[in-house]
Parts: sequence; C-alpha cells; structure tokens
Amino acid sequence: MVPYNLNEMKQINAITYSRVSTDEQADTGFSLNHQQEMLRKYCEFKKLTIVNHFTEDYSAKNFDRPEWKRLMQYVKKNKHSVDMVLFTKWDRFSRNIEGALTVIRQLTAMGIEVNSIEQPLDLTIPDNKVMLSMYLILPEVENDKISQRTKDGMRRAKKEGCFVARAPYGYSNTKVLEKTSIEPNADAKIVLKAFQEVAKGLEHAEVIRKRFRETYGLKLEKQQFYNMLRNITYCGMVEIPEYKKERAEIVQGLHQPIVDLELYKRVQNVLDGRKNLNAKLPSTESDVYPLKGNLLCPNCGNKVTASPSKGNGGHYHYYHCKSSCKVRLRKEIVELRAQELLNSLTLNENVKELFKAVLTDVIKTNKLDARTQIDELLRERNASEVMLDKAEDKYLSNELSPEDYLRMKNRFSDRISDLKNRIDALSENDADLMKYVDNSVLLLSQLGTIFNQLQNHQKSSFLRVIYPENIILEKDGFRTNSENSVVELMSRLYRVSEVAEIKQATENGGLSSWAPRLGLEPRTLRLTV
Repeated sequence: MVPYNLNEMKQINAITYSRVSTDEQADTGFSLNHQQEMLRKYCEFKKLTIVNHFTEDYSAKNFDRPEWKRLMQYVKKNKHSVDMVLFTKWDRFSRNIEGALTVIRQLTAMGIEVNSIEQPLDLTIPDNKVMLSMYLILPEVENDKISQRTKDGMRRAKKEGCFVARAPYGYSNTKVLEKTSIEPNADAKIVLKAFQEVAKGLEHAEVIRKRFRETYGLKLEKQQFYNMLRNITYCGMVEIPEYKKERAEIVQGLHQPIVDLELYKRVQNVLDGRKNLNAKLPSTESDVYPLKGNLLCPNCGNKVTASPSKGNGGHYHYYHCKSSCKVRLRKEIVELRAQELLNSLTLNENVKELFKAVLTDVIKTNKLDARTQIDELLRERNASEVMLDKAEDKYLSNELSPEDYLRMKNRFSDRISDLKNRIDALSENDADLMKYVDNSVLLLSQLGTIFNQLQNHQKSSFLRVIYPENIILEKDGFRTNSENSVVELMSRLYRVSEVAEIKQATENGGLSSWAPRLGLEPRTLRLTV
C-alpha cells in the first residue's frame, strides 16, 4: 500500500467502485448503496477526495464489465490525477485470480494503488501477496462450485424432460407439473405451416421465410429460421449435449410438440438435399432432347420441339416444328451438327496469346481499381473510428449526455461495420485471378469437346451461353443470329489472322474497345496462320 500522512496537505484522489451480481441485487437491493456509503465514509475519515464513483451490476468472473471498462478509460485519461482505486472487499473487485493480478499490475505501473477498505493490504510488502491470493482464489473457487452445481442441476432437469433455456419461437416459458418447461403460443400455427411448406420441397426455405414474414408476420431472420427448422425441440424432444464423459442424448420432453417426428424428418431431408418427394417442378429441358428450347424453325420462326416416332425396327427421335412447315431432322444428326458448330470456333495460338494479353490487362486494371477503393474505404473507416473515440472521450468528461453518446455510438458503429463488410468484399475480389487466365483460354479453345462431355440436361444451358439467341435449324446445318460477345470477338480475330499480320490493335481492326493501346504486354503481336 502506498503510505500517506494524514497531516500532509497534498490531496489524494480516489476512485470508488461498488459491484453486485444480478442475483445479489435481486436478493439485497440495498447492497450497492451500502457499499457506496461505506466507501464514502472511509474516504472522509482518511481525508481522501473521491473524483469518481462507478457502480456495477455484473458478474466478476472476468473484467469484461461495462462500468469497469469505463473506469479504466477514465484512469487512462486521468492517470496523473488518480492515486487509488478502492472497493469494499476483494470479491467486489474480482473472482478471477489471473485477471485480477493482471489488472493490479497495470494500475500499479501507472502509480495507482488498488485496495479494499475491509481487507486492506500493503502490496509493497511481498508477503502480503500471499494473503491477496487467498482473498482472490476463495471467491473464484466458490464461483466454480456454483457453476458446477448449476450445470449439474440443469443437466438433471433436462434428463427429466425439462426445458431450462429461453423458449424458442412458437413457445412460451411455463411450468409443467411444477417443473420448468415451455408451451405452444399463438405463433405455433406459423411454425407448423412453415415446416409443412418446407417439407414440400417446392421452394427454397428463404423464399418461404420471406413470404411468411409478409403474410403471417414471421419475426425470424434467415439464420434463425434455418435454426428453427433444425430444432428437434418442436417434436417435443429435449436435446442434452455431451458433457464430461457422458454422451449427448435426446429425451422426451414435458412440453407439447408442434410438429410430428415424420414431418420433422421430411424437412431434414429437404434441407440436406435428400428430396424424397412426390412433387416435381416443371422443366423446359429434357434429358432425351438436350437441344429442345434452343432451336427455331427456319420457315415460321417458332420454337422447334422434339418427340419419338415409331418405325420399322423401333422408335426414332426427331427435332421438328409443330406447325405444317414439315421441318423434321433426326436427333443424332442435329446434335452432331451442334458439336461441329462449336468445333468450328477453333482458335490459333496467336489469337490465344492476344486474348491472354487482353484478359491479363483487364484483371490488373480491375485489381488496381479495387485496391484504390479499399484504400478510400480504409481512410473513411479510420476517420469514423476517430470520431467514435472523440465521442467516447466527451462522454467520459461529461461533455455529452448518455442519450447523445448512445446515438452517436450507434451511428458510427453501424458505419464502421458497413465499411468493414465492403472492404472484406473487395478484398475477396482482389484475390489472385491470374491463375484463371490459362483455364479461360483452354475453355474457349475446346467448346466442342466440352459440349460432348456434358450431361444431356447441361447441354442446353451450355449452348445458350455461347448463342444467347436461339439457333435457326436448317436442313444442312444451323444459322445463328448472334454469339456470345467474347466468342464473337475471338472468331473475328481468327478471321482477321487468316488474311493479315496484325502488329497493333487499331480502331480499324475493331479491337480498340477491347485491347488498350498502352499497357498491353506484348504491345505488338504478330498473328499468323
């Protein structure tokens, strides 16, 4: 303890701290006032000046306490005008010996004494640290015993079917047979309808949640809704987690179920992708006719359909027009020509190199733009953090009311969180994309091969990517209205390369909007066939 002389004229400043846990406050509501009064009388007797007092209604198992954090902020800001931090007993200060010793060292390093008025210790004497350890370890041991008894009691209650936590959506906390449990409330009907809709497997769970929010007033966010669908409590069960050497188990609860076990299992199958369902969403694609929906009749312009036709030797499959145009071609011939069409989009090596150069330049430019945006957002975030710190300093020095500080804190905290999310998103996009350049060129060089390796139901989508508008089916082949812009450019380059050597991208060559005049490596390319 830092010695002081009552006859000295030097003013000694003290911060007083009183604390109770929530349970203690409920049992002895005068405890906080009693502590504060004892601290005030002690300081009057010792001629100490109280410069601030902090009152806490929080557990002492660690120092993650709101008022203690405010106390430490005040001390750091006014460390030259604070000499002591006082409390009634050591268990008011902490019930965690490791954390307590760390805080004591921090304050001692600032020249600030930490002490109890009912259990005073002069910590400048080494032997007194043994007594300090006793004062700190005994409350921690008691805390551990209470925690252990609480966990054991809750586990025993769960094994008897009690529900000891906060009631999930659709239930309210209550007593069943004089034991802690839950009972369905008015929202139980919404829960049951939600399980029934998800079990159908016709819509994504998030689509159902949004519809229920508008229709029934469902008050669950996306993850909460998903957790509800996974919660076996709604089947009338109680889940007991693994503890020490005891295995996890599920027991029958005292509460009434909202959904039956069969419905719950069907929902789990849907969420896990095991859709053993009778209903099936309609599809315009067919595994048998993969080009159905991609082809147009050359005569009437209607979409070409497909169907089997019985003949000598069995059934034969055709793509044909529904009208009287009589356009009708064998399935095998049409699909072979589709593959040949994609094979015709072959690129020579010089065109590939030019595409690599353009793609590389675009990626580098995008990464540079992203880096610039990240730097701007970082500066904005730092400025917001500075403003938040200034608001906190003004609040601690009583220049801001609690209401104004809370409003400013919420505003700046939300802004900082938003900026962080935007920075994270840009940082993900700023990853090394160069490894995708070679794969992209390889993909564009083997369109026909890739098409042939796809499953039938994938071929239709793949062909639509290459040819966004439908292909016109003709007797001797296909006629295309348009191509994918990248494929169209590559084909144009290929055609140009057949007749000339291109040393630089120019506007006459139609490349100025794709390849920059400067910064492209190599800046000149020789294309030969």
